[in-house]
Amino acid sequence: MGHGLRNLARSAPILGALCGLAALAPISAQETRWRRLGGPGIDAGFAGPIGGPILRTWFSADGRRLHAAAADGALWASEDLGQTWAPSEERVPEAILASPPGAAATGPGPPELIRDPYRPHVVYALGEHLYRSDDGGGEWINLTALGRESVIGRWQASLAISPMDPDVIVVGNAKGLWKSYDGGVSWASLNRSLPNFPPVQFRRTRLPANPQLEAASLGILELVRGSDGPRWRVIGPPARRAAAIPPSERARMARPEPAAPPGYAASYRIWRDGEPISGALTECDPEQGCEDPAGHSVTALVDNGRLWAGTSNGRIWVSRDGGGTWLRSWLDPDEGEVRSLWADPARPSAALAIVGARILRSTDEGASWTDIGADLPVSAWTDVIGHPQAGIVYVAGPLGVYFAEADLAWPSAAGAWTLISASLPAGGVRDLALDPLRGRLYAALPGHGVFWARTPRVEQALRALSAADLAARPAAPGSLLTILGADAIRAQAGGRPAPILDSGQGQTQLQLPFALAGRDVRLLLEERNARHVVELPLAEVSPAIFVVNGEALLLDAGAGTLIAWNRPAAPGGSLLVMATGLGRVDPPLAAGIPSPEEDPPEPVAPIGARINGLPVPVLSAHLAGGYIGIYIVEVRVPAGAEPGRSSLSLEAAGRTSNQVGLFIGRR
Repeated sequence: MGHGLRNLARSAPILGALCGLAALAPISAQETRWRRLGGPGIDAGFAGPIGGPILRTWFSADGRRLHAAAADGALWASEDLGQTWAPSEERVPEAILASPPGAAATGPGPPELIRDPYRPHVVYALGEHLYRSDDGGGEWINLTALGRESVIGRWQASLAISPMDPDVIVVGNAKGLWKSYDGGVSWASLNRSLPNFPPVQFRRTRLPANPQLEAASLGILELVRGSDGPRWRVIGPPARRAAAIPPSERARMARPEPAAPPGYAASYRIWRDGEPISGALTECDPEQGCEDPAGHSVTALVDNGRLWAGTSNGRIWVSRDGGGTWLRSWLDPDEGEVRSLWADPARPSAALAIVGARILRSTDEGASWTDIGADLPVSAWTDVIGHPQAGIVYVAGPLGVYFAEADLAWPSAAGAWTLISASLPAGGVRDLALDPLRGRLYAALPGHGVFWARTPRVEQALRALSAADLAARPAAPGSLLTILGADAIRAQAGGRPAPILDSGQGQTQLQLPFALAGRDVRLLLEERNARHVVELPLAEVSPAIFVVNGEALLLDAGAGTLIAWNRPAAPGGSLLVMATGLGRVDPPLAAGIPSPEEDPPEPVAPIGARINGLPVPVLSAHLAGGYIGIYIVEVRVPAGAEPGRSSLSLEAAGRTSNQVGLFIGRR
C-alpha cells in the first residue's frame, strides 16, 4: 500500500467526512439556515472568483468611488476599491456612455485604445487580452495572457484608471471585474462581494442520471468546487430554443423565456421538436388577423404526463393527450399574467400556479382551482413549487421565500404562510427547485447565485440511497447505504444481518452482506418503537464514487492529498478513487469488518475507468485498509491529458458509476 493510502487511512478529517455524508435531520421553519452554493464562481487559472459580465467601469473625478455597470443594467459603486458594493443611483457619465463597451460586447475586432490621461506615453489596448505600451504605442506587452488563456477572462470591455494612482487600474469583461495595483503586472478579482453572479434559472425536468449534478431533478446546474467553496455552473441553457420557432413568431415569445422541458419551445403557442402542437393559447392569433399590441405570449410550460401552459394574459391550459387537444383551465385576465406553473411529477392531477398575485392549487387536472394564498403578503411572486409527500407549498418573489402546509391530493384548506428566508441577502428570490429525495430546497437570487436549505418539516418516509453520493441506485453485495427516515438499531438484508455502522438524527448507515444474490433484496429495519420493510433492486455491482460537500474523494496516489483546482492531478501520475458498490471480493470478507491493511481483498468484477469518456489504465483495485465497504481504485492519468477541468467515472462489470469532476494540471 502506498504512502498516500497509509496517510488516508489515518486521516481523521476524511474519515469524518465519510462517516457523516448526510446529516439530514428535520429542521423547523424558525431554524431554517441557508447555505451558499454559488456566489462568485471559481474557475481554475483565473486570478480569483469570476462573476457576470461588466460592460463599463469608471472612477469618480476624485478617485474615491469605483463604479461598475453590469450587463443586466444594474449600477454598483464601491468606496473601498471593490471590497464592498452598494447599488448606485448615479447616472453613467456622458463621457463613459459616449465610448461604447469594448471587445466583450462587440466580439473579435480591432482593439480599443485607451490613453492614460495622467501619463500620455502610456497606452492600453482592450481586445481579447489587455495590452500596455509605455512608449505611446511603439511596443506592446500582453498583461493578461496565461498560455492561450487569460488570467482575467477574454475580450476586455472597459478600463478605468484611478485619478489617485495611475498604476491602479480596473478592467471589466465577460468574467466580471478585475483590479491591478501595479499597472497590470498582477491581478485580483473584485467579484467576490459584487452581486453580479450570472442569472440562474432552474429547469425542473428530470434528466438522465448524471451524478455530476447535485440533483438530477434540477436539470441544468453542475456543482464545481473552488477555493471559496462550491459554486454552480450552468451546463445547459434553460430555454434558449428560439431557433425552433419561425422568425415571425419570435417577437411573440415571453421575456424571459419560460423554463421549458427538453424539445419544447413557446411563443403564443406551444412547439415541440420544431412543430406547433397548439393553437393560439393567448386566444389572439395574428394569422387570423388578430391585433395584439400587448404581444401576449406563453409564460409558463410544464410536462408531467399532462401539458400545462400559462399565458401573459391570464389563461391556463391543460392537454391530456400530448398537445392534441387543449382545454382552457383558467381564465381571468384581470388577475394578470401566469408567472409560474408547477405540476406533480408523480400525480398528473395536482398543479400549482401563480396568476398575478394569487397562489392557485388544482387537485383535479385543472378542472377547478382554489386560492391558497390566505395570509400570504401581496407581492409579485415569481415561482411556486410543491412538496407532495410533505404536503408543503413554497413560493418565492421579491419578499423572499414562504411556505405553508397544503394538501396537494385533496382541496382542503391551506395553513398559514411562514417566511423562511430571513437569513438570505436582500433583493428577493427569482426561482426555486426542490430535491425531495434529500429534503433540500434551492433558491436562485438575482446577482447572488444559488443557496440551499433543509426543507422545513421534511417527511420521514424511508429512502435508501447510496452512501457515496446520496443517489438512488440499485444495491450491490457489500455496498454502503444511507437510510433516511429511520434510526435503526438492527437490520437484515435478504435474511442476513446487515451491520449498522451509524444511526441517529433520522438516518442509518449500514453495509449490505457480501453474500446477497438475486434481482432484489428485502431490507428489514428495526427501530426502538417501529419496524420497516424496504424493497430494493439488487445488482451484481453498483459502482459509486464518494462525493462529500460537492467534492469527489480523489487523492494524489503519492502525496495522499485531495485533488482540487489548486492541487490538480499531474499528467502521467496516478489517482486514488474512493468508491463503494464494486461487489464481491476475493478473498471473501464478512460485512461490517474493516478490511486488513496488508493484502486487502480485491473486487471479483473487472474494474475500468474513464477520463473525459476515454478509457484509462486501472493500476489496482481493492478494499481500503482499515475501512468498511470502501474500495480504493488507483487510476493512471494519461501523460498527454489536456490541462483544466475534466470528468472521471469508474466501470464495474459494464456498469458505470457517477461522473465526477477532476482537475488536471500542466506538465
